[in-house]
Amino acid sequence: MYIYPTYNDYQINKQLAGLKGPDSLDFVTKNAEKIRKARDGRIKLGLDLKGGMYVVLDVDVIKLLQDVSKKKDDPTLTQILNDLKVVAETTDQPILDLLKAKLRERGLTLKSYYGEVRDDEAAVEKKLSTEIDNSIERAVEIVRNRVDQYGVAEPQIQKIGGKRIIVELPGVSNPEEVRKLLQGTAMLTFHILKDPEGAVKIMQAINSVLVGKEVTDSAKKQADLKPDSLKKNESLVSKDTTAIKESAGKNETKKDTTKTGKKDPVKKDVVKKDTSKTKKETGKKDTAKKNDTSKITGDTGTSIEDSTKNLSEEEFKIKFPFFYLVRLNEQSGTADGYVREQDKETVDNILKREDVKAVIPSDVMFAWSQKSFVAGNDKIYSLYCLKKDAELTGKVIEDARSNIDPTSNTPIVTMSMSSEGSADWARITGANINKRCAIVLDGVVYSAPVIRTKITGGNSQIEGMGNVQEAKLLEIVLKAGALPAPLKIAEERSIGPSLGEDSIRKGLTSSGMALLLVALFMIVYYKFGGTVADIALIINVLFVVGIMASFKATLTLPGIAGLVLTLGMAVDTNVLIFERIREELKSGKPLRTCIDLGYKKAFSAIIDSHVTSIITGIILYQFGTGPIQGFALTLLFGLGANLFTAIVITHFIFDMMLEKGKEISYG
Repeated sequence: MYIYPTYNDYQINKQLAGLKGPDSLDFVTKNAEKIRKARDGRIKLGLDLKGGMYVVLDVDVIKLLQDVSKKKDDPTLTQILNDLKVVAETTDQPILDLLKAKLRERGLTLKSYYGEVRDDEAAVEKKLSTEIDNSIERAVEIVRNRVDQYGVAEPQIQKIGGKRIIVELPGVSNPEEVRKLLQGTAMLTFHILKDPEGAVKIMQAINSVLVGKEVTDSAKKQADLKPDSLKKNESLVSKDTTAIKESAGKNETKKDTTKTGKKDPVKKDVVKKDTSKTKKETGKKDTAKKNDTSKITGDTGTSIEDSTKNLSEEEFKIKFPFFYLVRLNEQSGTADGYVREQDKETVDNILKREDVKAVIPSDVMFAWSQKSFVAGNDKIYSLYCLKKDAELTGKVIEDARSNIDPTSNTPIVTMSMSSEGSADWARITGANINKRCAIVLDGVVYSAPVIRTKITGGNSQIEGMGNVQEAKLLEIVLKAGALPAPLKIAEERSIGPSLGEDSIRKGLTSSGMALLLVALFMIVYYKFGGTVADIALIINVLFVVGIMASFKATLTLPGIAGLVLTLGMAVDTNVLIFERIREELKSGKPLRTCIDLGYKKAFSAIIDSHVTSIITGIILYQFGTGPIQGFALTLLFGLGANLFTAIVITHFIFDMMLEKGKEISYG
């Protein structure tokens, strides 16, 4: 059952290899669900088998230390940081510890360059450590975002030590593209969302193209998309005199209950808190109900719900293919599309079609949400229709901090802008009141709050996040445009697909030869008993591969070596049992008694050998990395499967043969 998706994926790729151009696109569109299930359930191949790129990225923490210093142009600090660059190349010691040592050599402290007179040295060190950690987290998020958009299947991204990120990209063969992708400057932008009416018209035009009809001016659709658990969306609130608020709810819309605070005699500013909650209805798609496709407004502006409510799910899919994939919620007052994770690739392919591009205005673009919510058994992403030209870039953001609002005890993110950015932000928010502004990092929407009023002063507060982790992520995103620590490629290895295919071929050949020779030896030496052992051996291999597929483990070349070793361990177990049975047969006991005694007496030795090997495998997996872990994992799976096949399955077969009166020989 677990191996079948791997076989199915192989057959699908074989079919795709024989298709070109539109035929290939049509095949992917029609079989999207089948392809997704096969891809998710297949045995994953490591870089050494599939080919791809292995990249080690250095986060330029020293550049960050230069930027956050209060004395950036100080020649002493410049010299210290230059010396630090040389030392950092040859050690994995934390950069901050190296900096402290360099400063002590000159009789200086961190406070000399990164704190104020009244600051405590420990507090300055903690602040710097947080800045460094945040810069690395920010780099990881940016890399993950870009790799996901690049479309790499099963990428591995992990933080190593205090400044390095390891990225494994299976199936990637263009080093230049990867360098550009990973080292490019992060692009943070603010975009106004297209008004709902205009966005729906564009989607209706796309739908018309897909069904081969003449493009019309309007189309609306309401889908029953009600999630079991709802998430709040972010809201923007100015610290000055403004408030922007958006939250999510279920089937309800609350009125604005904004309260204006009274002027504090001590403070000069008046701070208003907006407690308005515009609740946005979302939900899960129930494909079991025919009428859940809801109503669509036709070109005449009248509802054609009556013409769609009797349509089956398949009929609706044929008549409204785009709206079948991109569900809308008419009551929410927005044109956000809700798309299942498995349909994202299909929607992307549709939006890339030339005939579809022709009906999308040149000043409009579609973008996916970064976060998702769960509806039933599906993961749902939002599709936004944005104005292509950015209103503002992240370069104007000076700082962003996640925190807990003491008044509401909810997560918030504060954002401050430069003087130039503040002026532009005031103009933008003033001209787009009651419209939504998307915060976009490298083409992905992280938040799309509603602008309630004009924001002046450049200090804003984002609230309404579901938890502290969401707030932290948004802080990382906003700071991507401020004080970035550049990424440098410290190491890269490219493994071509041909080398990967060669490794697979040789690995399979070696495994097959090992299996064949061992099987022949067992048959020649142990006769019928050896044949049964060979059957158990084949079942053992299938179990190991099936277990790996069920755990979604990655198969590497060392993993194949572990599989070959497992074959030897499996045979060794049977040899112990058969030799014990032969000893008992020499004493003249009945065959059934000899078989039972053989298994019983060999059991302690079998358990001893397997337990010691399992302990070794656990140690290898715990303390090893990469290839060593692959070897250990396959070995552990094989040892577990071997205990079952060699002790239970072979014994069962022998008992069944005896019941039928068959003659059994052990050589």
